[in-house]
Amino acid sequence: MKFVVACDGSEPSLRALRHAVKLARAAGAQLDLITVIEEPPVSPFVQWAGLDPGYVRGLLERQAREAREAALAVTEGAGVTAHFRTLRGRPVDVLLAAAQEADLLVLGTHGYRGMDRVLLGSVAESLLRRAQVPLLVVP
Repeated sequence: MKFVVACDGSEPSLRALRHAVKLARAAGAQLDLITVIEEPPVSPFVQWAGLDPGYVRGLLERQAREAREAALAVTEGAGVTAHFRTLRGRPVDVLLAAAQEADLLVLGTHGYRGMDRVLLGSVAESLLRRAQVPLLVVP
């Protein structure tokens, strides 16, 4: 049994990971921890702000390293098998592809509303509409 967990290092993703650890321990499942670096990092905000895509890419690489460290801190000694991968692409597409062979997809939600949601989008909402496997969204 395998659970795919979206890990971006944020508190919502770590909260979701803690739930996934409990479920995996009870079910005897392994965890596939995924962080996604958006490639190319040219969102409308990056373009609007006039930011250098190379600079943004460096920030995303650092965030991925920090997400790995935070996820490993949660899973280390938790009694579960966990593998961490950093993948590139659109987060929704990458997570959907990673979850094709999974029994459960787990993610936290930031709960963005209003302009934050317009600017940042909603990975959770897109996954809810498109996932072909059971999905646990932890608020």
